[in-house]
Amino acid sequence: MSIKEYIKDHRTCILIFLICMGITEGIFLLFDLSVALQIFVFIVLFLGIFTAGIYDYYRRKIFYHDLEQKLQKLKEKYLLMEMLEKPEFLEGQIFYDVLWEMQKSMNDEIFLQIRKNNEFKRYIETWVHEVKLPIASIRIILHEYKDTSARTLKEQVGRIESYVEQVLYYLRSEVPEKDYRIAPYSLKNLTDQSILENRDSLILNKVKIIQETQDISVYTDEKWLRFILGQMISNAVKYKKEDSILRIWSQQDGKHSFLHIWDNGIGIAKEDLPRVFEKSFTGKNGRIQQASTGMGLYLCNTLCKRLGHRLTIESEEGEYTEVTIEFHENEYLDVLR
Repeated sequence: MSIKEYIKDHRTCILIFLICMGITEGIFLLFDLSVALQIFVFIVLFLGIFTAGIYDYYRRKIFYHDLEQKLQKLKEKYLLMEMLEKPEFLEGQIFYDVLWEMQKSMNDEIFLQIRKNNEFKRYIETWVHEVKLPIASIRIILHEYKDTSARTLKEQVGRIESYVEQVLYYLRSEVPEKDYRIAPYSLKNLTDQSILENRDSLILNKVKIIQETQDISVYTDEKWLRFILGQMISNAVKYKKEDSILRIWSQQDGKHSFLHIWDNGIGIAKEDLPRVFEKSFTGKNGRIQQASTGMGLYLCNTLCKRLGHRLTIESEEGEYTEVTIEFHENEYLDVLR
């Protein structure tokens, strides 16, 4: 707040003061007071109003300047009230009290919504686990049948289970609590398990598997990484071409380990590639596939970040898609902090 702005804001008061000074001068002339007394009175009045104005201006300026500075420095603007001190002047006190009541009301509403969201998340998690029971029962029943129809049904059941798991892992990716356990696991064993879980879909869609994963130990969470691998395999099947090939291999480079998932499917359009990790982004190929939700790669990338891994993707439309998961041997120390 500048002096110019302060004077402009108080122009009505200044105008009233000048009018009063003019009336006072008229009274002095009416009673024929001496010029020296008139000058003395005007000087006293002017010094009084000037001193009061300067005092009022600076105490307001200090408060509002402090308010602006703290607001600019704060990343979380809603914490402003925690850093402000109650001012001395009445307008500032009223402003401070109003802000405090607004913040209190906002916090109450936020806590209410958080409680409702947590209750909803708990319900969804319970629902997901309950839905998995009949899915597992269907798998057991279908296990006795080996014909093509049974394999087709198994594939559809696998898709249902994949979509159900997407819901569960989406909830887990959105909450700050850690729902994972970092430990050393064999990349080969995890890859073998993921391929086994998706074997019906791979066989039915005639996708050739080239498994070249080495027995490398990486720090990760078993369930989360198997979910990520399952999503990659599912995408390779969903966006396949004729004579489909899915190749999975690993490599080590110093302290880094890499897992590569490559397929010769329809690939990803060049303009879509920078956005594939965005939530609900389907892209050109996703719009062709009516069942695409645009959540698979988003979840994989989010979970990898939570685990301390790095997920990258390369693709050429009509040629191939390659997804790489990068592990670091000391990454778990940062994740566990």
